[in-house]
Amino acid sequence: MSQQNVEFVKGFLTVVPDMDKDQLLAALPEVIRQGCDPDIEWIEDPRRADGHTYKGHAGVLESWTQWLEGFEEWGWELEDIRDCGDRVLATVREEGRGTVSGASVSARLYMVMTFRKGKVLRYQEFYDETAALEAAGLSE
Repeated sequence: MSQQNVEFVKGFLTVVPDMDKDQLLAALPEVIRQGCDPDIEWIEDPRRADGHTYKGHAGVLESWTQWLEGFEEWGWELEDIRDCGDRVLATVREEGRGTVSGASVSARLYMVMTFRKGKVLRYQEFYDETAALEAAGLSE
């Protein structure tokens, strides 16, 4: 099952950069329904000023919608993906241009996704690699 989880994450993370913001927002409800457990817990990095924890499909959509509203342009590139049993650790380079400020931003983001029965049950976002490795069960 873990290779199937890796393939799911890889597929999602490589398709997203090919969509513009409106296409992604239109596709998200179905992607969330198909790929996320109804009981999903979606945890944004606690260091984010606007970071929250969301529950359920509606919460995941709310997180995405609020995040994307802040960007005129946004995307990411998959840098690495690791199989961690029932978890997958993905590293992406996120880039964008702010809607209000017009400022360009670039950051490395670590995503730890825990799966149950082939769907994402828990998503944890990190800007700190050490914290992500620990959450993925890869710390020493």
